[in-house]
Amino acid sequence: MILNYNGSRWLHTCLTSVLKSTYPNYDVYLIDNGSTDGSVEFVRRAFPSVRVIAYAMNLGFPEAYNRAISQVACEYIVLLNNDTQILNEAWLEHLVSVADRDNAVAAVACKIVSMRDHRILDSVGGMGIPFWRGFVDIGKGEADKGQYRESFEPFAFCGGAALIKKSALLEAGKLDGRFFLYFEDSDISWRFRLIGRRIGFAPGAGVAHFFSASFGGVEVSSEKLYYCHRNYLRSIVKNCGSSLIWALRNYLLFSVLLLFGFGIYEPRKAVAIFKALAWNLNNLQDTLVERKRVQSGRRVDDQALLKVMYPELPRYRSINHALLRHIIDVLFGGKARAGRHTLT
Repeated sequence: MILNYNGSRWLHTCLTSVLKSTYPNYDVYLIDNGSTDGSVEFVRRAFPSVRVIAYAMNLGFPEAYNRAISQVACEYIVLLNNDTQILNEAWLEHLVSVADRDNAVAAVACKIVSMRDHRILDSVGGMGIPFWRGFVDIGKGEADKGQYRESFEPFAFCGGAALIKKSALLEAGKLDGRFFLYFEDSDISWRFRLIGRRIGFAPGAGVAHFFSASFGGVEVSSEKLYYCHRNYLRSIVKNCGSSLIWALRNYLLFSVLLLFGFGIYEPRKAVAIFKALAWNLNNLQDTLVERKRVQSGRRVDDQALLKVMYPELPRYRSINHALLRHIIDVLFGGKARAGRHTLT
């Protein structure tokens, strides 16, 4: 399934590469979120074999996928961004092979590389940033030297290119439709792990991706920061068990530091952080209802989960605001040690 919103400029490259896939049994769906750039008309004319599910308005990433998935009878769903290109015609075989190997695997991450330079990794999945500062793509910016192999297991898959077992998705409660954009992949991966499922990785499923194309290639825009920060807090409240107080304390301290830092460097981003916190207050009742549902079905405690969420792996770091990042790293170094102690 390829989600699209005014992405006609990428669709020829994406669909041409997908339709070369050698897997013997698959259907390609374009899920259109109310595009006004002629995307649907182009696909129907140029790629008649592609099935189109078109919505009259932009439902956002998770809700559009949820509605489309409910209409399709299949065992596996592949989520794919429109700004991608498949690099290996046998990519689906690699994904299915990893998914079939272990019933506990709920999703399989692709090896995503930069569209600008296929030798540079974009994502092989996601992991948490110690401690409760968000999530980051594993491998981002690294030269691809084959360092991430099939035995590697990320905490989360990247929603830009991944396979999901439909049965696992329904068991975990679908994607969170309240998110609209960003963090839905990390959230559902978190919930997969709460019910005892795992995330696989298929290095043979190579996909090139134009990073943050929806925001013009900007690494972290104010709008992107808003969605990521607000959705992460909702995930914390829904998904954390015994670590909830520790997580909220660290998240809120991090937010205060960002408010002061961005207030000096980039005031629009400070406003985005404030709006993210306000959104969560306004939606707290719904989040607490979701928390009750998630916690009632969990099978794995936080102690085991956090070991996987925070692996001992190198982490991508932006070059922007290096001083602010250094201050935060120093402060959270102490908080991290205290947090670990309270959980043992």
